[in-house]
Amino acid sequence: MTSSAQQISNTLQHKITQEINNSGAISFAKFMEMALYQPGLGYYSAGLKKFGKEGDFITSPELGHLFAHCHAAVFAPVLASLDDAVIFELGAGMGSFCHDVLLALDAKNQLPDAYWILEVSADLKHQQQLTVAQLPPHLAEKVQWLNELPQKPFNGIVFGNEVLDALPVEVYQQQGNEKKRLMLSNVEEKLSESWVDFPDDLAQQLAAKQLSLSEGHRSEFIPNLAQWLSSITQQLQSGLVLWVDYGHGSPAFHHPVRNQGSLVCHQRHEANFNPYQSIGLQDITAFVDFTHVAECLSSLGFEIQGFTTQGDFLADAGIANLLDPEGEFNEYFQLASEMKQLMLPTEMGEKFKVLAATKAFEQAVLGFANNKLYDL
Repeated sequence: MTSSAQQISNTLQHKITQEINNSGAISFAKFMEMALYQPGLGYYSAGLKKFGKEGDFITSPELGHLFAHCHAAVFAPVLASLDDAVIFELGAGMGSFCHDVLLALDAKNQLPDAYWILEVSADLKHQQQLTVAQLPPHLAEKVQWLNELPQKPFNGIVFGNEVLDALPVEVYQQQGNEKKRLMLSNVEEKLSESWVDFPDDLAQQLAAKQLSLSEGHRSEFIPNLAQWLSSITQQLQSGLVLWVDYGHGSPAFHHPVRNQGSLVCHQRHEANFNPYQSIGLQDITAFVDFTHVAECLSSLGFEIQGFTTQGDFLADAGIANLLDPEGEFNEYFQLASEMKQLMLPTEMGEKFKVLAATKAFEQAVLGFANNKLYDL
């Protein structure tokens, strides 16, 4: 760890301690928000290397172009049936998905009117701009970085890969007949956990899940998720919303085997379960309760079109057609290795799920022949 990275972490920890001292205690959601997004200091704000071999993890678009090319096959019919359609991507990583999907859509002669990116990290925005600059000019000029959520109505596709898992979560525990909220205080300059009653608004959100949990069961939920999803999608008039992330439907998410929750941290390609170490220097994520996401989207007027595993989604989107067994061996071997990472149950194929929802859009969405809506 470099001295500059340690200094960033120390400064962030001091900020968090100040916040605790000013408030008496803070929720885990507030801690996670500061650890990830505190301006200039948080994990996604401080300019540290995050993606790739030199970073902390590798996402599906960074493995190669197969992931994006499959999505292009899904996106193309949607774009073709809408007027002036745009693609709106949240949290675009290194920009690889944007780069590859535009090339694939161009080959299909089905480009969007524009490609919008909303990115909270100034460092990642810069990386995305470098990646997009490698595109042919007629593609690069379609990409626009937004400083705020769309302010005008649009048709098209809202897309997010590994976005929901990075939203701050509230942590709770079943104690008797109540679900208590995790709070963090400062005890002898160390973070200390305690459990208190939820405020009414959050208690109602949690009660709406109608969960029956055993004593001591610990889990998480994204607070005010419906409001967040509304802010993201409120200007979408007609089109598709597609989320890709690791998670489960509610029955599996709240299964007794997961009674310690799903929080996981990533640093230098190693996972750990201690969010209170290396603050600001490691990613903090939580598995996604896709039932909660689907219910929120339904309440906003969306129709749930599909929920399946990443492996099944990519298979139905035609990933096998992107490999040429008669082609050059090294290229075929590389693509086959990439496909295995994306699709095998022991890799990303089962861990990652895909949820599709549509608004004022009747057309079936490719990718869900093996729909697993029953798991929601």
